[in-house]
Amino acid sequence: MRIVLKIGGHLVFHKDKIDTETLSAIAATIEESYDGDRWVVVVGGGGVARNYVKAARELGIDETTCDSIAVYVTRVNAYLLSSLLNDKAIQKIPTTLEELKTLTSTANGKIIVTGGMQPGQSTIAVSALAASTIKAERIIIATDVEGIYTEDPKKNPKAKLLQKITYQQLEELLNKIPQKAGEYQIIDTVGLTMIKRTKTPIYYVNGRNQEILKQAIQGVKAGTIVTP
Repeated sequence: MRIVLKIGGHLVFHKDKIDTETLSAIAATIEESYDGDRWVVVVGGGGVARNYVKAARELGIDETTCDSIAVYVTRVNAYLLSSLLNDKAIQKIPTTLEELKTLTSTANGKIIVTGGMQPGQSTIAVSALAASTIKAERIIIATDVEGIYTEDPKKNPKAKLLQKITYQQLEELLNKIPQKAGEYQIIDTVGLTMIKRTKTPIYYVNGRNQEILKQAIQGVKAGTIVTP
């Protein structure tokens, strides 16, 4: 099976500290589940990346450079996870789509771990590019909530978990929910547009629940499944 696994930055950091327990658990799940086929793991930047961007803006640094700083944070996170995976992963973090394509053709039964690739491009968008490159069966997005809700579940405990929706329904939901830093972020519109082109199902899961993560990897179950 060919999959893309997107690890949200909220799983790497908890209260701006590296969540070593969660990272170790995710790495163990990946190692246990890996079947030797083409896998790409994409790691986000989380709150620490946003903190760097905020500081850079306050210092008067231009927006392109701010984006580049966030990209570097995701790459550090990716290298940390690839190091945890030891010989299961290629110990080189691709920084361009061309490098990703080269690595996928020479992976020889190893997982590719990557972060961001270029300024202004989300790690969801990178996940879409990776899915297209390896012809992934599904994209698994691991976050710190159970799946996609009608509202931010951290603010409204009565928010309803949506177990199965379409791309179109997800797009309609995005139009209703503010997609700003610090707000309930499901997926960015550019990332969704790119995923729609690949027609790849998306599995949303809580990355701290390793049993559900394993099931999503196997294509059995997820908190929310998004289909074309």
